[in-house]
Amino acid sequence: MRKLSLAIYWHMHQPVYEIEGTYLMPWARLHAVKDYLDMILFLEKFPKLKLNFDVVPALIDTVIDYINGKHDIHSELTVTDVSNMNDDEKAFVLNNFFSSKFETMIFRSENYKNLYQKRFSRDVCNIEDFSSQEISDLMALFNLVWIDSVHYHRYPKLQELWDKQYNYTLEDRKEIINIHREIMKEIIPTYKKYVTEGRIEMTTSAYYHSILPILIDLKASTKSTHTTEGLPSTWGMLDDARAQVKKALDRVEEIMGTRPKGFWPPELCLGPKTLGLLAKEGIEWTISDEGILSDSINFDFVRDFKGNLNDPYHLLKVYEYQTKTAPIDVIFRDRSIANLINFEYAGIDSKMASNDLFDKIKVIQNKLLVSPDDSHLLTIALDGENCWENYQNDGNEFLSNIYQMIENDETLETVLITDYIKEDKYKKALNKIHSGSWIDKTFQYWVGEATKNKAWMYLKETKDIFESFAKENKENPNLELAHRELMIAEGSDWFWWYGELNNSGQDYVFDYMYRERLKNVYILLGLEYPSYLDESLITKVETPFKHPTRT
Repeated sequence: MRKLSLAIYWHMHQPVYEIEGTYLMPWARLHAVKDYLDMILFLEKFPKLKLNFDVVPALIDTVIDYINGKHDIHSELTVTDVSNMNDDEKAFVLNNFFSSKFETMIFRSENYKNLYQKRFSRDVCNIEDFSSQEISDLMALFNLVWIDSVHYHRYPKLQELWDKQYNYTLEDRKEIINIHREIMKEIIPTYKKYVTEGRIEMTTSAYYHSILPILIDLKASTKSTHTTEGLPSTWGMLDDARAQVKKALDRVEEIMGTRPKGFWPPELCLGPKTLGLLAKEGIEWTISDEGILSDSINFDFVRDFKGNLNDPYHLLKVYEYQTKTAPIDVIFRDRSIANLINFEYAGIDSKMASNDLFDKIKVIQNKLLVSPDDSHLLTIALDGENCWENYQNDGNEFLSNIYQMIENDETLETVLITDYIKEDKYKKALNKIHSGSWIDKTFQYWVGEATKNKAWMYLKETKDIFESFAKENKENPNLELAHRELMIAEGSDWFWWYGELNNSGQDYVFDYMYRERLKNVYILLGLEYPSYLDESLITKVETPFKHPTRT
């Protein structure tokens, strides 16, 4: 049987939730203690395993902020004496500290489950219905269930805190948050260790996870969207697209000690001008989805009723695309496998799920007997954090099982992507690249809908004001800070949640953060911001966002 190489590639990303020194959402911290470290600690159990990780630079900055003592609203309330909380703060706890998956997180704790049922068993819940002790327990358990189980063995105090279950004190809650910070302190050194040992490859993405094809060429990006009404008639964002790439490379090199050779384009969005920009910045390779490859080489990836590709050959090759300045290599992931891990396997027994994935890998390998080439790369690439909360025990059994089976099979190998590409003698020429994302092979989830388009118009107007001001005030000390706010506003997440297609349940918070970023550009430059930035872009009725403030 011909050897099959596996590129297992995990992408880690959260937007910038910070406003005026406080993070308005806790997800970067909670995923840090649930995913960012334990996902790499699997290398301790499997000595032959090699993995590839992409971490968005803004997320690295966020982790460092937490290490240096910054809080999100949730953690700040957690370390606050309940007797000193006002009603707004208690209401915030009761409305936000049940944001855990019930089946895999809340259900594990009898007390947390009882508090959940008490909170949601009636249509109207009053603050007075919950005692100070119940609010204290709720905050403690919320922060405990997000910690991956591997850390309970690494931090013995955690098990003691978990076993308590009731009557948590302020000191207990402070200890939990301190342990969160201790876990986060390990993340960067652990990644650096395994990069140095050649066990992982570290790549980067646009600094603030912006959709590069849209920034580079708005007109080309809206060809397959619903409407261009409300979009700017001129654009001029190429310089910021370039900055998102260059600053990302510089930051990861500064933190990790080595400059990335690979680049994960946010949402796997590519186009010819994006590849040209990446090549010009020295990127050697990048990645996209099988749908983009299908339209680029005019080949339909047909699957049987079990989801197996009839002909996997074209998906297992490295492609070389020639830009005006330099060639750049492109690999394409198997979308079906990514979707199974993301959306399907969590609902079945972990052993059955890992066996099914291994079988699919072997079916692909068996079909290589007729291949004219000796090397083939199966790319399993997806978000490395958000799906695991749907799995029992945070996906540990599933990942352990599949890693074990791969490691025990001498005809399979896991590889670092750069190493594989350097040795590959069977590259294929890619004569064109279809412009699109992993979803529907278009950009419609970020542009081309009325509310999304209005948000882009706000961004463009702010960009124009910034550039005009910068030309006349080149020595202004706040220019760099204002430009940072602008670049954060270019991130994909704000546009993802605006308008139709997606709903986070907290769209009003994302809307608030987006408008605050644009306001900050004006404020930092000493200018009056336009009044429309005080008005929500969300038209449907939702609770307006108001985070609790201490009086």
